[in-house]
Amino acid sequence: MKTLYTRITLIYILIFIISLVAGVVTVNFFMDEKYSKEQDKMLLEQGESFIQIYKMAPDKQLLKREYSQLLESLYLRIQLYDEAGNVQVFGSEEGNQEKISNDLVQSVQEGKTYKSEKNIFGYMTMGLPFDIEGERYAVFVYIDDKGMTTDFYRILNIGLFVAIFLGALLILVVSRYIVQPLTKMTNATKKLAKGQFDVQLHSKRKDEIGTLARSIDSMAKDLSRLEEMRRNFISDVSHEIQTPLTSIRGFSKALKRDGLSEIDRIEFSEVIEQESERLSRLCNNLLSLASLESDQHPFHPVSYALDEQIRGLVLKMEPQWLEKALELEIKLPKATIEADRDLLYQVWMNLLQNSIKYNHQGGTIRIWLRRKGERVQVGIEDTGPGIADEDQRHIFERFYRADTSRTEKASNGIGLSIVQRIVAMHQGEVHVYSEVGKGSCFVVSLPLKQKR
Repeated sequence: MKTLYTRITLIYILIFIISLVAGVVTVNFFMDEKYSKEQDKMLLEQGESFIQIYKMAPDKQLLKREYSQLLESLYLRIQLYDEAGNVQVFGSEEGNQEKISNDLVQSVQEGKTYKSEKNIFGYMTMGLPFDIEGERYAVFVYIDDKGMTTDFYRILNIGLFVAIFLGALLILVVSRYIVQPLTKMTNATKKLAKGQFDVQLHSKRKDEIGTLARSIDSMAKDLSRLEEMRRNFISDVSHEIQTPLTSIRGFSKALKRDGLSEIDRIEFSEVIEQESERLSRLCNNLLSLASLESDQHPFHPVSYALDEQIRGLVLKMEPQWLEKALELEIKLPKATIEADRDLLYQVWMNLLQNSIKYNHQGGTIRIWLRRKGERVQVGIEDTGPGIADEDQRHIFERFYRADTSRTEKASNGIGLSIVQRIVAMHQGEVHVYSEVGKGSCFVVSLPLKQKR
């Protein structure tokens, strides 16, 4: 009873038996109702037919032998009483030796027709009077229900046995058909739990089980890709940490050398400071992503001028875009938004830094803002190498690094994940539109006011 296969099989068999018994009971009920309405008519006809045949038969003994065979096949029995009280039984005499009461026989012989739902044998009985050459007779016709019931139940039992056997066999097959894919999915999930992500069920079923199997296949692919991204991320972060640490360690040792000039000492100290800041930014990004994904990050929306915020950031990052001789095209009409100023500042900074970092020397950056109903859109375009279509579907996933020339610079694949998470916190959306060799455009859509 611990396995689903056993439970389904037993439940199906129990339902099958209950349905079968209910069907038999229902059939018997309607058959009895129908039978009771037709039985008295049939008994009357059989009684009248017997009287006519008996009156015309020259040899009563021969009639008894031949007519009894006919009655036997019809499960009918006849008792014939004469005036002296003698009785003849037509049909099988086995179990029909008990006589009908003298008062009832005499009543029928006097000309009364008798009809009873139950007689001394427990069956519907029809009593008819007739006379031959002045001698009065009473004939009682009834069905030998015992013999008919015995044959009926013999056939019914055989039918029930065959039905139950075949039904149980089919239930075993159908249950296995239902449970087998569940067993495969159970084994697949066990492999996934152990970190074995090369699991594919390849189900072609169109029902709920097929949908579940395809979901497991999709989950296995996602987990496999996530595991690969995790390994790459650990490798990248290790490299990102190791490089500045190596520099810090090397220049720290250099500072201990005797006779080091003041110029060299200042230069080495600046390198150590820059590498320390690089480590700090990496750690801050990791902590920010963890905080944002915990749904416990502080969120304090206020009303402020979005266009001024972006202009201020552009001016702050002027040394970076001037270093690459980038041309900026800015179209920022006035727009007031209700949002968390500090969080959105991270969004614009990440997107603008990427546009500068991945742009060509002497390229162009376009920054625009437009109102669309109760929402505002901000676009940041560059003329860099662009992003492949395959990478665009994953570019916002954490730890993901596109295998394109965009990753030539040091990147840990966290910045855009932070961007997407912050935008989602503001009930907004962020999309990328890019073509390899022509550049990329990141568009952020935000509501003007936050829903409470």
